[in-house]
Parts: sequence; C-alpha cells; structure tokens
Amino acid sequence: MRCPKCDSENNDSAKFCKKCGTPLNKKTISHDSMINSMNGNSNNNTTKYIIIALIIIAIVLAGTFVYIYGFGANKTNDSQIQQQAADNTKNVSQSDEPTQAQNSQQSQSKPSTSSMSILGGSFSTDGGLEDLTYASIYVGPEHAGEKVTIQIFYSRDGSSLNNGNMVPKTVNSKGYIEVSSADAYKYFPDYAKINLYDGSGAKLLDTKSVSLSPQSGTQTF
Repeated sequence: MRCPKCDSENNDSAKFCKKCGTPLNKKTISHDSMINSMNGNSNNNTTKYIIIALIIIAIVLAGTFVYIYGFGANKTNDSQIQQQAADNTKNVSQSDEPTQAQNSQQSQSKPSTSSMSILGGSFSTDGGLEDLTYASIYVGPEHAGEKVTIQIFYSRDGSSLNNGNMVPKTVNSKGYIEVSSADAYKYFPDYAKINLYDGSGAKLLDTKSVSLSPQSGTQTF
C-alpha cells in the first residue's frame, strides 16, 4: 500500500511508512491494487460474456443441425415412402394387366368340365345327297367358351358313311357345338352316334345315339 503522506510504496502488512514513519491505515488500498482489481473484474466479466455468447451460438447451431438433419430427413423419408408406395401401386397395376388378359382369354376358351352332357340338338342337310351334313349339339350356355372334342359316326342301313373323325370345337355363347361332316355322303344318314370328349380328346364326357329319317331338311333330337 502507499503512504498517504509521502506516497511511498509499502508492504500491505506494514503499520508505519518506511520512509516518513507515518502510521498506515490497513483499510487504505493502494492505487495499483485498485487498478489491478478493476482490471481483474473487467477481465472476468469479459470472459463471462464470451462464454455466454459461445453457449448461445452452440445452442443455435445445434438447433439448426437438428432441424436440417432431423425434420429435413423425415421429410425426405416421407417423400421416399410416398414414391415407393406409388411405384408399388404401379407395379401391382401392371402385374394385374397380364392376369386380366389371361382371365379374358381363359373365359373365351375354358377347358371342358366333367359335368358337360348332350342335352339335345339337330341334324340338317341342304337337300342334295352330295351336300354336307351339319350337326348342332346343345350342352347349355353355362359351358360357353369351353373346349371340347366331337366325334360323330353316320350310317345308313347299318353301313358306315364316315370314319368318325375327332374334331376340336368350342362351345358358343348360346351353349351349342356346331360341327359339319368332313365329306358329303351319297346317302342320307338314318343313324348318328355322337361322342363328346373333353378338350384334349382323352376323356369321354357323354355319348348319344340318334335315329334319323333319311331325307333332307332339319331334324331335332
């Protein structure tokens, strides 16, 4: 501390001035001590302000990082999920198209069922002995589009008029199977035997014998 009389510098613990002997007041604070104390307080306050500023900056940066890489990533993920859902829907739609086409094709030419049977029909010729004989065989509209194989044997007075070829056919929308003879006959048939097979021709579904009048025109059975 400094002497209030001669302004000499003394130790803080001194009771009298070493130069002039003036009693020293212990509460007297030296000028340099005051300046150092003020400088120290100022430095401490500046350090505090710097630390507080750094903390605020760190909080702002952390919030910005969380927003960009948190909410931004979530938005990106949502967009990706929506796009993936749209792609899946498109793929499903595209995969259904061939199935629908196949179903349409199958409905047009379905395999024959074991429950199919000959319910009726007709035979006809155009009037001349050299005309083809036509058969219209009814199996029911529920079998429309189904594949079958037809075999018809024609005869007259017990003599065969044809070889009974196996003919693949499709049941029309009204439930009929239309088939004509392969060749014209010299005689009108008086007997016909119908064999109905499945589409492969391996399984016999039904058979029917029909007696005919040996004349031209249409005859039902």
